Amino acid sequence: MNMKRIFSIILISVILVDGCSYFRRKPERMEISVPALKILITQAINGNAKTDSSLSNLIDLSLPVNGNYNNLEVGNIFTPSGKKYFTVLLTYPNPIYNRLAIYDSDLDLLLLDKSLNGYISQSIIKLKTREYLKVVEDFKSRNIFELNRVSLYQVTDSSVFLVFRDYTKLISPKDIFTQLITKISSDRILTEITSSKQSPILGKSDAFNYNYSERKFTSTQNIFSNFVVDQIRNFKDISGIQEITDFKSELESVGIDTGIDTLKTTANAMNNEGFSLTLTDNWRTLKNISITSFLKEEIKGTRYINETIGASITVIMIPAEDSAEMFVNYNLDKITAGKYRVRYSGKIELKKDFVQFFEYSCGTKKYLLILQASKYTYNEYKDVFQNIINSFAIEC
Repeated sequence: MNMKRIFSIILISVILVDGCSYFRRKPERMEISVPALKILITQAINGNAKTDSSLSNLIDLSLPVNGNYNNLEVGNIFTPSGKKYFTVLLTYPNPIYNRLAIYDSDLDLLLLDKSLNGYISQSIIKLKTREYLKVVEDFKSRNIFELNRVSLYQVTDSSVFLVFRDYTKLISPKDIFTQLITKISSDRILTEITSSKQSPILGKSDAFNYNYSERKFTSTQNIFSNFVVDQIRNFKDISGIQEITDFKSELESVGIDTGIDTLKTTANAMNNEGFSLTLTDNWRTLKNISITSFLKEEIKGTRYINETIGASITVIMIPAEDSAEMFVNYNLDKITAGKYRVRYSGKIELKKDFVQFFEYSCGTKKYLLILQASKYTYNEYKDVFQNIINSFAIEC
């Protein structure tokens, strides 16, 4: 056998042995730095879908492109072992665009929080064995109350997750209430509550113990949070000023039709989509928006949001001949029959939330309703949610 043939056989063997791994090698990623990441984010903000995809859809491009942000902060945070992550805080006059995100050095998304409001600041808390990103929100509710809310995100070598969130200040027309965090350790957060005048919560304290199964700090009392929710919910505005016009106008500023104030009209009239709901205080409406959560594909629908208690209800019209299971990956295995035929699921636990699906049928119309709320909210306001679900009506 001549040398050329031997060389050819050896070369073919090398290609056969090593070829698969060679051709499957991933393309090298650009080296990520704070300035480079800021450039990518700016491109995504300006509507670059490819760049936004590389950032795990940091920007919601179903909303109008909006480059008029208040602030874009990109920085670094390190795990207790020294692993480097990148933090992104993007804030707008309209909170619907706000983003808090954390990426690793490969640009894999570790955290994306779209729920932040108002003026937002961040800082780092270092303990012996843990590290937290602390985020403080300063915002208004009902154009009357000023609120501060603190969130703590635990930073580990493999993930970042929200471990604590609670109100720390409520400024009402008549009083100032404060929940001061006096101690933070790896297994407990202690707080003390004060007020500028005599009040039922003055001088009280609360303890949030770390729940290892839920990976968050929880309190059996939630004194301040419950007090804040009650103060806002029970406030009666006799000034004649329409409630929470800021949030409504913010939605309208991006071209989303919020419709008429749901508090005043939803209970009394069918909307132009052929259904109605009776809602309690503080719900706002987003009509004809793209819905992707829990769905197999994007569908237009209506979403009702209650930011005070942290819950949402989504309603989507689906073809009468289809079933809800064609759109969601969950079984609606329970049935009731009355004026409408209703199929529904049990409550489904998804990390910190409960989700429940309902399918309403009447004549040639069929709707899918999705209820999502935190576990605390779901249990605390179970009767409220039940009344809303039972109030769903179809024009058929």
